[in-house]
Amino acid sequence: MSEPLKVDPLPESGTWRMAGGNAARTGRSPDGPTGSIKLGRTLRADGSVKASVVFNRAGAAFVADMTGNVATFAAEGHCLWQKPLPGGISAAPALDASGERLFVGTLRGVVCALSTADGSELWRVEVKTRSDPRILSDVLYLDGNDSVILSSWGGRFVRLDARTGGPRGSWDAGISPRSAAAADRGGNVFFLRAVWDQGVELVRVSPAGEEAVLHREPQSPRGANRTVVSAAPVLDAERSQVCFITNRDRDAVLQAWSGKTGAIAWRRELPSAVAATPALDDQGRLLVADLAGTVRCLDGDGNPVWEYGTGCEYLLAGAVCSDASAAWIGDPWGRLHRIGSDGRGEVVDQAKRSIETQPSFAPDGRLVVPGTSGEVRVFG
Repeated sequence: MSEPLKVDPLPESGTWRMAGGNAARTGRSPDGPTGSIKLGRTLRADGSVKASVVFNRAGAAFVADMTGNVATFAAEGHCLWQKPLPGGISAAPALDASGERLFVGTLRGVVCALSTADGSELWRVEVKTRSDPRILSDVLYLDGNDSVILSSWGGRFVRLDARTGGPRGSWDAGISPRSAAAADRGGNVFFLRAVWDQGVELVRVSPAGEEAVLHREPQSPRGANRTVVSAAPVLDAERSQVCFITNRDRDAVLQAWSGKTGAIAWRRELPSAVAATPALDDQGRLLVADLAGTVRCLDGDGNPVWEYGTGCEYLLAGAVCSDASAAWIGDPWGRLHRIGSDGRGEVVDQAKRSIETQPSFAPDGRLVVPGTSGEVRVFG
């Protein structure tokens, strides 16, 4: 029998340090709008923004774009510094616990640690690969052992020393990995990988680097090499569960692996494949955005609660949730949707171009939504 998960708590008030809010990838924050919102200001990046914005406790926003530029904006909206890096950036960066270091991975396979004070480069490494060097998985920072974890399209996860960038281990990430890793408070890392002639595996790597396959979903008739693996696992601390999605040909399965029993607690068939990481709301319900343009809400036992149709043909990015029982999600038409706890939703904003990444909350509760136009829209 496995030990119960010791999942990270919600991010401290005033901190959204990585995509999903913290290492658990819940997409939930106690900070967030409590009612209606209106556009307050627009931050301007050099290029398309496909990476979630992260914040330090002072409210500074770190924006990485597809030109390879990293820009930091003060809470008041003015730009503090900019840093060009080799290769575009689509993977969300991560901050360390102190907010003094920003870790960024690029499409050229370069990983950098930047000082958040002025953007100066603390270290730089190139992830070794025999094929494609692109870093597509959102960066994971672990407080307990001061390390950074990410994967390249070449098929390996790497663990780097956050102080020096030196290697501290690596493991197989499977075929064409895009899915980010999640971690519990004990430093156990969870991720998904597609394996030739096997299927999709849920894997746990201990702080010592010991690897265990927790579950294997058999491959579909088209084979594991045609399976989309891009949604990260989500850790549910209250139920000690790892919730994860495995895609098949056109549909998917949402499952929960129990840290108490070491087995699958429940599974739910989904009618469409999923590319976006689910979110976990304040009632412990999962919100799943699929490639048919629908957001589905399921309770902690996998039972359907409601469905919300966005009207789009597909959704590439997941929702974020606040403790005000509201969820927010952007779509490829550039529309921002607000969905209430009862599943009733509405379009509350229209951007110039598509929204292809998860929004996030600033420390003061503002909702921040990046877009492929290069605009980062800030709502209060």
